[in-house]
Parts: sequence; structure tokens; C-alpha cells
Amino acid sequence: MTSLPTNNYEGNDTAMFRSCMVQSRHSGNGSNHFLPSRGTEKAERKFSMSLSTPQQSKEANKDSFVKTVWEIGSIDTLPNAANIFPLERSRVSVNGGVSPNTIGQRIVDCLKYLSITIVSKRRYKLVAESLDCDVRFNIKLYKEKYDCDDVSSSEGYRVMVELQKKSGCSINFASIARTILQMAESGKYNRHYEEDILPPCGSPLSPPPNKQAIEDPLALALMRYRSSIEMEEENISFLSLDLKRTAASIRSNRMDLSLLGMKKLVFLTSTHITSNSTALFVAKLVLGNDVVDSKDDSLDLSSLIKSFVSVDICDEEDVKDNTFFGEYVNKMHYYALTVLANSMHVVWSSYGGEFGYLQQILCTDGWLEKKHGLLPRLIDKLVHSEKRPYDAYQVMRCLNVVFQVSSPKVNLKAMEWGAMSAIYSARDIGHSCHSLLERESELAMKTLINAI
Repeated sequence: MTSLPTNNYEGNDTAMFRSCMVQSRHSGNGSNHFLPSRGTEKAERKFSMSLSTPQQSKEANKDSFVKTVWEIGSIDTLPNAANIFPLERSRVSVNGGVSPNTIGQRIVDCLKYLSITIVSKRRYKLVAESLDCDVRFNIKLYKEKYDCDDVSSSEGYRVMVELQKKSGCSINFASIARTILQMAESGKYNRHYEEDILPPCGSPLSPPPNKQAIEDPLALALMRYRSSIEMEEENISFLSLDLKRTAASIRSNRMDLSLLGMKKLVFLTSTHITSNSTALFVAKLVLGNDVVDSKDDSLDLSSLIKSFVSVDICDEEDVKDNTFFGEYVNKMHYYALTVLANSMHVVWSSYGGEFGYLQQILCTDGWLEKKHGLLPRLIDKLVHSEKRPYDAYQVMRCLNVVFQVSSPKVNLKAMEWGAMSAIYSARDIGHSCHSLLERESELAMKTLINAI
């Protein structure tokens, strides 16, 4: 008897991005009751005050330097592709008698190369996620019967690899799938992956006013007579207004609007997407700078980003990774870390004496306070590197700037709070599954040792 085709769509895994209202625990307040307020009520963290040498940390983490594997089993244990309907177009059949375990290891190595996180894996199915590309997808292995001469009927099967998008950007998924499928089939990386994946696209700023007039030759001639100071003041005024709208979106009690607002800040602090002057202006506001009226609570990007960075979402019992609210929390936390890391790198690499400005910021209580400072909180988040390597990567980007800019006194404080051992652990995890985390961790170790 021929079995009926199995539905290839999983109802529980289908993600629908819709406008959802975050339910407040307190009535009468229209603000966004996201987790930062609850995260600050946790018990005081216990920091290790003993200095650990690099040699000690290296020996302690020597056994954790383990390569990620995906044990699948023999081809006979895989489900038959003939019973699965519908099959995705993003699939490939691997000829040549390659075993499922070999193909699985190729896929895992490719995910590490692309710095894509493995959310879960079982016998023939793996769930992966890239927050940078805003996509989550399944990787499944099947056995497929094919015509092959000079083999027995039991060996007339080959492995089929299928990728199925669960949620996120279809364009980025197509580029990622092409690279993974090529690796699964031939065992070779797609070295042009970075060219295929476009940077996060979107319009960080609204179009300038009178765009049609600017294209006119007469208007262009008149603009040449306008002073650079007048143009700068107009741009700052326009950008400030746009940032107020962005901050209002982040504080909105609608999850989709908050996500869009936070991702817009990621764009505005990235020099790959926006201009250097715009990125520097926004970065100063994120790190703390009175470029705009400090009494204007509608902006206050510094405290807004800090509230999302500081929350320890891994210990929240009411946040699960497989719920829409859990995905919202994880993405907001990751985007906030990205905004902070982007801002620190923009200011650090800028010209005109911004190096001293960054040193002043990193010496404030907002960074060095033991219980609520950003530096001990960032170090503490490296504990969750295994579950959230993408968060750890952004944390390591922040720490690299701190170690290169700060005084030896600040770096010694970081050592007292367990920075070295945490970095070694993150390095081992990065070596196992996340190439970007591995690279930043190696740089952080060298920088911290040289700084002290």
C-alpha cells in the first residue's frame, strides 16, 4: 500500500508578522512595557573579583574547544522524499554516494562560515537563524530513489537536502540557501556570498524635501551659493525630527512598529548604509551627547538603548523562543546591542578628536558602576554565548572598542569582573559554530593583554 503524502508545512512553525499589542501589567499607562523594567529588578549579580591569567583561562577552556557536529545516521533512517508534499524549490540532490553524516557536517561548517546560528537540531532536521539577515529556516534531509546501474536495489537512494524558510526576508534566504545547497552538494564554499547578500536594505531617512527641485539645473546652481553652515543646520534639524519619530516607534506598544524603529537605528548607525556624518550624529546620541536638547524626553536614545541592552532575557520564564513575543524580545535585544556596537565603532573610527570623547563616556558611572554599569553587564552576557552567539558577537565588538580606548584602570576592572575567562569561553564557542564571534574574541584577547 502506498502511503499518503505528508504535508511539508508545519502549522506550529508558521510565523505571521502582524501588528500585536503588548499587554501591560499596569493599567492606565500607554508606554511599552517591555522587559527592561523587570530585568532591573533581578538580584544583584555576583562578579568574580579574582584576576585570572590568560594561561589559566586557556587551560580551563581547553576541553570546551569542540567542533559542532550533526549526527544523522545512515541513509535508511531518513524519511522518503516520495512521501513528502510539497517539496520546496530550494533543494538539491547529492549524487556520488555521499553519506548523510558527511553532508550534515558540510552544512554545519557552512553555517559557521556564514555565522548563522543553529537554533536546534535533531536526527534529520536542523533549524537555523540569522538575525543580521532577518531570516529563520529549516534544513531537512530526505532519501530519494533514483536510477543507478550496477548497484543493488537497497543502495538505489541518494540524499536530498531541502531548505524551507520559516520567517524573514525572502531575498536574503534565497542567497543563503544557494550557498548552503552548493556546500552540501560539492563541499565547497561560495566565496561570493558577501557580494550576493545585500546589506540590510531600507530607507534610513525620509527623502529630503523638494527632491524634484533639486534635480533641476537652476535649483542646483542656486544651492551652490548656500553656505555649508546653513546646509548643516538644516540637515541636523531634519535628522533630529526623524530621530524623534524613530524613538516614538520604538516606544510604541505595537511590536512590529517597535522592531521597525529599532532596526532603523541599526541602519542609521551603520556607515555601510548611511553617511559618516549621519552615523556619527546618531552614535553620539546613543552613547550620550547633548547635541539635541537634553530635556526632550521624546528622544533620549542613550537610556532607551541601555534599557534594551541591560535586560537579561535569558532568565525570563515568560519568554520562550518559539513564541511571537519571544522572537520580538530576542530581536529587540540583539538590535539594541548592534546599535551600541555600531555607535562605538563609528565614534572610535571618526576623525576630529572623537577618541577623547569616547574615553570620557567609558569612564562614567553608566559604564563602570558594578551593579548597573554597561561594562559589567556586557561581560556578564558572554555567559550565554553558547545559546546566543549572535548576541555575544555584538558584545565582543563593544568590548574590543572598550579595551582599545579605555585606560588601564578600566581594563583592570574588566579583568576583575571575569572578562578574560568569558572571552576565552566565547572564543571556543565561536570556533565551534560562529566565525565572526571567533574573530572578535581573538582580537579582544590580544587587545586586553596588550592594554594591561
